[in-house]
Amino acid sequence: MLSSLIAVVSSAVITMGVAIAPAHASEPPDLSGIGGLIDGYVARSMAEEKVPGAAVTVVAGGRQVYSKGYGLADVERGIPVDPERTRFLVGSETKLFTAQAALQMVQAGKLNLDADVNTYLTTFKIKNTYPGWPVTLRNLLTHTAGFDEDYLVGSGGEDPKDVEPLGRALADTQPARVRPPGTVTYSNYGIALAGYLVETVSGLPYADYVQRNVFAPLDMENSAIACGGQAVAEAYTSDGAPTKVTCANYSASGAGPVSTAADMGRYMIAQLSGDPRLGPGIAEQMQRQQHTEDPRLSGMGYVFEEMPYKGHRLLFKGGDMPGMHAFMVLLPDQDIGLQVLSNGDGKGRDGVDGIGLAEQIVDHYLPALSPPAAKPLAGATSEQYEGWYLSSRTSHGSIFKLRSLLGTPVHVTPAGDGRLRTTGIEGKPTYWTQIEPGVFQQSGGWSRIAFPQPGVLAISGSTVVFDRIGLLDHPWVHLGLAAFGIVVLAATLIGMPAVAVVRRARRRPAHPRAARIARLLAWLTSVTVIVSIVGLGTLMADQSRALPIVLEGSPSLITMLGLASLSVPLAACVVFCAAAAWWKRWWRLPGRLSYMVSALAATSFATVATIYNLVGPPYT
Repeated sequence: MLSSLIAVVSSAVITMGVAIAPAHASEPPDLSGIGGLIDGYVARSMAEEKVPGAAVTVVAGGRQVYSKGYGLADVERGIPVDPERTRFLVGSETKLFTAQAALQMVQAGKLNLDADVNTYLTTFKIKNTYPGWPVTLRNLLTHTAGFDEDYLVGSGGEDPKDVEPLGRALADTQPARVRPPGTVTYSNYGIALAGYLVETVSGLPYADYVQRNVFAPLDMENSAIACGGQAVAEAYTSDGAPTKVTCANYSASGAGPVSTAADMGRYMIAQLSGDPRLGPGIAEQMQRQQHTEDPRLSGMGYVFEEMPYKGHRLLFKGGDMPGMHAFMVLLPDQDIGLQVLSNGDGKGRDGVDGIGLAEQIVDHYLPALSPPAAKPLAGATSEQYEGWYLSSRTSHGSIFKLRSLLGTPVHVTPAGDGRLRTTGIEGKPTYWTQIEPGVFQQSGGWSRIAFPQPGVLAISGSTVVFDRIGLLDHPWVHLGLAAFGIVVLAATLIGMPAVAVVRRARRRPAHPRAARIARLLAWLTSVTVIVSIVGLGTLMADQSRALPIVLEGSPSLITMLGLASLSVPLAACVVFCAAAAWWKRWWRLPGRLSYMVSALAATSFATVATIYNLVGPPYT
């Protein structure tokens, strides 16, 4: 009864947008039968997604109530998953350890949450992109430092020797600051920088510090930060092939660390109980809301992401490495924690979906609450919010900007009476009622969106914002330009040799030498573009294979990017030749027109290649 009352009060407070500290129930709800629920869910998920192995641990009331391994840690050798002993790459869940370590240094008086991080850096400095807006540790731990998304070409592999020391990697690969501090922009670099601050002020390497001050006090004996040397489950891509990428730069953000489901269960118990071994009051700080884009929406703690579900307060942190996926979900008001680890990407590239399992647990064991009534704001208008919005988790400086080319931005349109209609948020068209100026409640649902700044869309439970874009910035326009360029240049690739053969068969007189060179340049441009786009498409089509290729700095990838880079100077040459063809009247009108279309196609492709960072040296 008490847990139900706390859940109702908590959901009401969250609905009103007030940040609250963790308020643990005196005892969790009765979880009888949870093993059967989990068994059924995991079995279905592994079968549907073709995931080889998984491990699940549930804690409640300060103890482990369920822990089980499923499937195989190593398919070839037939080794089963053991929740106590099978180590998985935990990816970005490592960020929790980094936040804890940084807060320990704050308690020790060695770090200040609101000081410029350059105060502590000696071998390099964060660029002063926004004078008067320094990056602070608080920004780093809430993903609000404004760094561009970072994907590092050639920064990892199977051998720990492939990984640079943390400080050197951060100095060599500092991404641009694309917005001033204060708005959420998910950043692996930012959390890794927080880990380096711990290393700098503690005098210990980051891995050693976490081993001594995070893992050892909680008896997490099968957890480690430094990659290599551990008996780790095999990782498998979406097609079931093993992948060996287990190490990369930025270990403090999650590239390389390993743990078991049982060890992560010990960590969840410590978080939920406010265990002083984490550091006095640190669990409360990490779980309390520390940032929100709008006070009427959910937001973030330190690294923990608030993810309300049907009126219940959930805290989430996930982790992804090639072929490995981790999900941690805490229900602090009910004193329940769930950890799901899996060693296969699956068809959905997320392994066994821990969020879906957490939602089933909530649906089964917690009281069903009704969505709050959305009382329309009298006289409200919504036309000012109309437009297309692109996620802030869109890389500006790396080849992973390509992901936005194939994605669909959020589309916002007015729906009358101050309401909005969106596509791209809930997976289907959704209607929203304006309940306060710039704040909208999902019609018949729990979700909220808001517009905290002109041209910025924030979504409750999301760690990104969405920026309004103009027509020329729309990925569909770029996709159209790319398609035009590829189709025309493919025709040029086939058509020019065919025309040359026909001319020779008919014994037509040869064109001037300059005209022949111009045609050869157009043909070479088409070869370069088609080979590069086919090569990149083959390498990057499967996202579960794409990340290992990028982290390893595959020679094939570097070659294809080199060819794509050549499209720019070649396109410039073809445009010059097109102008010369009209001036010198090298060919008849149909020939000059077809060459001009080829020049436009080459320019279209080169423009898109430049916009999406396929031109120039790989971003590192």
